[in-house]
Amino acid sequence: MNEFALSLTFSALARGLLVTAAVTMAASLVAVTMGLVVGLCRVSPRRSVRWPAIVYIEFFRGTSLLVQLYWWFFVLPIFGVALSPWTVAIFGIGVCVSSYGAELVRAAIRAVDRGQYEASIALNFSRATMMRRIIVPQAIRAMLPAWGTLLIELLKGTSLVFFITISEFTSSAKSAADATGNYLFFFAIALLGYYIVARGLITPFVRWLESHLSRGFVRITAP
Repeated sequence: MNEFALSLTFSALARGLLVTAAVTMAASLVAVTMGLVVGLCRVSPRRSVRWPAIVYIEFFRGTSLLVQLYWWFFVLPIFGVALSPWTVAIFGIGVCVSSYGAELVRAAIRAVDRGQYEASIALNFSRATMMRRIIVPQAIRAMLPAWGTLLIELLKGTSLVFFITISEFTSSAKSAADATGNYLFFFAIALLGYYIVARGLITPFVRWLESHLSRGFVRITAP
């Protein structure tokens, strides 16, 4: 392969990596926002709020992400709803991952010490105030490590957007490997690229956020 063709190949890889990073960041925002909202609904004492959240969680966790993307992209137009590939990629992945995130939110809220609830009631806090000022801030600190793992899984899931016509990092690496016949080299680059984004960007960011949110927080343990 000549120098010009090699330059084009690496340019395509770079564009694919940028597409993967962009989809990951945008879908992560959707996943975190929806995960928090649905998770809070999941622990609501009102059945009319709690049961729709349960259905949402069970449906998106119990079905294939790829099939969900196909429905968003290929089936919805049958009903007159046509979405762009980028919209499907961002919201399709984000919504699916949010169902797992909602369970993290539920578990973290349930794990907050019962004494915190009793103290809030003693202070005559409304449920909304108790959740906003006491329970949720503590739950967020507890759920952050698990969210970091979930966002890494989201990153890996972005490789599926190739099936809805978006050329991302994995498909770019495969195209380069097909063009050159050097599968070892280009798929090694693909592995390294995902590793760098996961362990070099997502994990440090989650750890920084965890440290930032823990400032001024004192954990009291029983003697």
